Amino acid sequence: MFTNIREDIRVFQLVKGSGFAKYFYYPEIRMLLLFRLSQLCYRYRLFRPLAYLFTNLNDFLHGVWIGPRVEAGKGLCFSHARGLVVNPTAKLGEYCSILQRVTLGGPNITISDHVEILAGAQIISNKHGKGCLHVGEGAVIAAGAMVITDVEPYTIVAGVPAKVVGKREVGKHWISYLKESDNAI
Repeated sequence: MFTNIREDIRVFQLVKGSGFAKYFYYPEIRMLLLFRLSQLCYRYRLFRPLAYLFTNLNDFLHGVWIGPRVEAGKGLCFSHARGLVVNPTAKLGEYCSILQRVTLGGPNITISDHVEILAGAQIISNKHGKGCLHVGEGAVIAAGAMVITDVEPYTIVAGVPAKVVGKREVGKHWISYLKESDNAI
C-alpha cells in the first residue's frame, strides 16, 4: 500500500514538477491520497465506515467518486479529475492517467497498465457474471469517446461508439514520455 503511495507521489512530481507548495495547490494529490486512505481503511472490517466517509469527502471536496473497493495499481495519475466516477468493481493497472469527467461504469471493467483516458471519455460495460470489458496495455481512449467493447493493446480509439483510429508504438506510453523529457532538462 505504501509503495503505491510513494510511486503515486513520484508520478505527481514528474507531472507537476518538484516543490513543496504544489502539494497544497493541486487537488490531484489530495484526491489520490484520500482514495488510498479509503482503500487502507476498507481492508479492515472495523474501519469500513471510515473508508466510505473518505470516499464521500473526496466526492464533496473534489467531485471524484472512486470507491475503496476499486483495485488500482501504483503510479495512478489524475489530472483535473473533477467529475470522475469509477464503478467499485473496476480494476486499474499501473501508471494509468485519467482526466476530468471520465466514467468507468458497469461491472467488471479492467484497465491495463499505462493506459491514458482523456477528458469526457466513458467506458461502459454491460458484461455481468464472468465477462469483462478489457482495455489493453498502452491504449489511449480519446476525449469524448464511448467504449463499449474491448480495446486492444497500444491502440487509439475515438468516437461514439469508439473505433480504432490509430496505433501506438509498443513500449511508448505517457510515463515514458515524461521520463524522457525529465532527462532532457
